Amino acid sequence: MKKYISDYIKKCPECARFKATNQKPAGLLRTPVYSQRFEFIAIDLFGPLPQTDSGKQWIFIVEDCATKWVELFAFSQASARQCATTPIEEVFMRHGIPRRIISDNGTQFVSAVLQQICFTLNISQNLIPVYSPQSNPVERKNRDLAILVGEDHSNWHSKLPVIHFTMNTTVCDTTGHTPAYLLFGTELRTIDDVVQDFKSVVHNDNFVAEIKPYLKRFASITENIRERI
Repeated sequence: MKKYISDYIKKCPECARFKATNQKPAGLLRTPVYSQRFEFIAIDLFGPLPQTDSGKQWIFIVEDCATKWVELFAFSQASARQCATTPIEEVFMRHGIPRRIISDNGTQFVSAVLQQICFTLNISQNLIPVYSPQSNPVERKNRDLAILVGEDHSNWHSKLPVIHFTMNTTVCDTTGHTPAYLLFGTELRTIDDVVQDFKSVVHNDNFVAEIKPYLKRFASITENIRERI
């Protein structure tokens, strides 16, 4: 099944449309070695997407360069302030303050507010030139998101938690492990691990009726996303 999915993605026109090669050109630049979790992080904005019912249009992405663990946040406005404060509140307070932030040189990332935060917290900034987006480690996640939300923009916001979970529990080609394993030292329990129990619950007439549609939808979205990553 994994071989079939891999072959399908390689031949899929929609996937090929978004997936650029990850092959690095020959040169003298050394690949950095990331020895500590969340010591180096990469950030980026994906969008604007069609506005959801809740007014969301952007996905703010934060990736740990060592483990490839990713955090996804839905924004209504891609303001410089929100791009600067979200990493502090949602990432630094859980994983510690990084030594370096990698991003492109978009307006939000060269803003005075983010520069002041980096100066105050003693964080170095690496700005990727606009003509070289693939130099940003998080660029691969942009391409994955383009594939995952490409067919149905109407409710992408509701899919984001499942996309986030699936990305972090899927084996990364670069590391050979899941981001979850590299971050926590153990694999997270997924739908694949409890598939039989899950099916029996979903099809049990005695189970709470209100939650069954949610569980079915969760399983369906998870399977669909995992096949596309």
